[in-house]
Amino acid sequence: MSKVAVDVLLGLGVASVLLSGLGLLASKGPLEQLHFTGPAATVAPVAIAAAVLVEEPLSSMGVKAVLTAVILLATSPILVHATARAIRIRRHGRFVILEEEHRQKEHP
Repeated sequence: MSKVAVDVLLGLGVASVLLSGLGLLASKGPLEQLHFTGPAATVAPVAIAAAVLVEEPLSSMGVKAVLTAVILLATSPILVHATARAIRIRRHGRFVILEEEHRQKEHP
């Protein structure tokens, strides 16, 4: 039974990375591509860490898998935000609210 659970969890992790990669290839711009990094950085590490825990609970490998998943879950949103901010700065020269964005916010 545990072999099936491990296979399903590993399949889920690999499938999420593959689908994220396909989404990256299909998206048009860098800001759209950032959205497709989410499943690869959240679903995959959790599923793979869970598979390791099912296979070898409370071993050093299980602890390392959980720590790796936690680090990826904690740092992924920070990395996506920093990347989006860098893209905006590169496009507009600085990070300020543009006049058309301000107008759009006031009158949607």
